[in-house]
Amino acid sequence: MKLLHRSLRNYILFSILIYLISVPVFYVIIQNLWLTDVDESLMYQKEKIKAAMLHDNFNQSTIENFTNTAYSFELGVTIVPLTGNFRATDTIYTNNQFDTTRKHVEPFRELVSTLEINGVWYKFTIQKDLVENEDLMLAITYTQAVLLLILLVGIVIQTNRFSQKTWQPFYTLIAQLKTYKIDAETPIEVQSSNIDEFNDLNYSVKKLTENNINVFRAQKEFTENAAHETQTPLAAIKNQVDLLAQDNELTKNQSEIINKIDRNIRLLTKLNRNLLLLSKIENEQFSTSEKVEVASIVNEIVQSFGEQIRLNGVTFCYTEKDKPILSSNSQLIISLFTNLLTNAVKYNIPNGEIQVILSENHFQIFNTGTSVPLREDKIYKRFYKNSQLIESSGLGLAIAKKTCDLLGYKMQYEFTTPNIHIFTVQFS
Repeated sequence: MKLLHRSLRNYILFSILIYLISVPVFYVIIQNLWLTDVDESLMYQKEKIKAAMLHDNFNQSTIENFTNTAYSFELGVTIVPLTGNFRATDTIYTNNQFDTTRKHVEPFRELVSTLEINGVWYKFTIQKDLVENEDLMLAITYTQAVLLLILLVGIVIQTNRFSQKTWQPFYTLIAQLKTYKIDAETPIEVQSSNIDEFNDLNYSVKKLTENNINVFRAQKEFTENAAHETQTPLAAIKNQVDLLAQDNELTKNQSEIINKIDRNIRLLTKLNRNLLLLSKIENEQFSTSEKVEVASIVNEIVQSFGEQIRLNGVTFCYTEKDKPILSSNSQLIISLFTNLLTNAVKYNIPNGEIQVILSENHFQIFNTGTSVPLREDKIYKRFYKNSQLIESSGLGLAIAKKTCDLLGYKMQYEFTTPNIHIFTVQFS
């Protein structure tokens, strides 16, 4: 989840929480204010009526006429005589009554008071209808909902505008990092920002890439120099050994020693070459935009292994289902398939079998071998050997796996009984 979306989610959740709390609180406050205002209005109306009745010296007949008139006009005022002596008191409360006009129960605020006129006590009842609680709650809810919606829309718009402007250097840096290749040996060019944290990040990334470039250059130079400098003495040693092997006066024991030296020189040369290739793969020093006809490469590799396969007495079968053309690197494709086929031949059993299948989406190689599956947690590690063959450098599958990782392919290993080992390279 993006930081912007997470921030917006927090803002929205907090706003909704405030909304859920504010609606009932706002309702209680408005209701109390409204009831206070209605109560003051009832008291004022009572005082006006009382003053008028005392001033005009109303009698019982006049009071009855006033009450009948007020009832006819639904003024909400009734005055009825009482028997006995009373103390002047005021009581205000809410009462729900059926409204004959509206045809349903309505809430009313009622003021009940007593008044003595000409020695007769009267009961005053003054009513004032209230807005229904449900209507008030709905009005408040709708109002708050509209305000919340406006608030949220404003937050989203302002946050997006702020994000696009403020976070632009950050997104630019991320885009550069996604496409950055250390083998280009060019430091990342960062944008200046008015945000201190972004400037610190840009400075740190720039220094990091510069340091990595320096380390890469040093490692690259060391690898190239080591490979170049060791190839020359190895070639010289091999030439000397070849010359020594041609001496007719060598004893049998000396010939065996020379053969062992020659095998080790060849192994060391191969090891040196493989380490250089592995280093280049890890440093991504290969272009992967070349159009490669995979079928023609596989055919050439299969033909080059023909003689060795026949000498080992292995039954070989090659099936070409499709002729895929990949955007890749021909040198790496050759190395990948050569290593896999080399392993299939090298670790096979007498009178064994090898089957190679090439399709549009994958390359598969089946070979007979040991009846025990290989350890998947170790087969791709450098210098891991599942046998004690002196000709093995233990780098073949490591190079194949690194090649697949660089090219974006997926390599899988399977074992089926009794002794079939399967390597699959998935192109897509």
